[in-house]
Amino acid sequence: MEDPAAQRRMSLLFSLYEPLFRKAPGSDRSTRQALLLTGSPRPSKIIEFGCGSGAATLVLAASTETAVTAVDIHQSFLADLKRRAARAGFSGRIRTCRADMAAPPFPDGSFNLVWSEGAIYLMGFESGLKRWRRLLRPGGCVAVSEVTWLCTNPPLAAADYWAAGYPAMTTIQSNLATLRSCGFDPLGHFTLPPEDWSENFYRPLEERLRHFRTEHATDPDAQTLADEEEREIELWRNHGDSYGYVFYVGRAC
Repeated sequence: MEDPAAQRRMSLLFSLYEPLFRKAPGSDRSTRQALLLTGSPRPSKIIEFGCGSGAATLVLAASTETAVTAVDIHQSFLADLKRRAARAGFSGRIRTCRADMAAPPFPDGSFNLVWSEGAIYLMGFESGLKRWRRLLRPGGCVAVSEVTWLCTNPPLAAADYWAAGYPAMTTIQSNLATLRSCGFDPLGHFTLPPEDWSENFYRPLEERLRHFRTEHATDPDAQTLADEEEREIELWRNHGDSYGYVFYVGRAC
């Protein structure tokens, strides 16, 4: 059984992030750039893991004019995505599925493209690639963004933070080697630009944190979570040149 403290923290995280459209660094431009690297601008079937409220899902649907299966564990995120898809006229092409992305309930070879932005770290880069590869048809592609060290000797503050938060975090070359060992030929990679963090993610998050603190003014757990989120933002502002999200694109071989 999951620890009650962990359940409480997850509930607060969902409460914090539910009003935010984008749940992680990224942008429409970066999504489209990664899609171009696949060499298949119109794959016939796409699955996206950790879709959130659909920041990438909607771009994929608009850019490919094909079917997208959007998977997330949190029903409220999926409900928000459904509303947004309906407003955009994509209800017939975007299917939502509440499921654990570590155990996707789909047959082998169901998709041409596996997509995930800012979520594969929840399983680990290698584990996610291994679990998702079976879903691809021959020659299918994977495109994921993963938080990555951009230097070999990061500042101590950044090293300590990520050693506690994501000890498996590694470098671009190490992740490319993992991509190959998991059965993919790398097609390309790129680092998300600073504005994908500052303007698209952290600015809305800071505004949300102000409201979140008010909503949970007497809740010490919520205030602690808000403190942690603000420390993360400050860390990136001070040391964001030492780490970042990198998009990795590969073809199953």
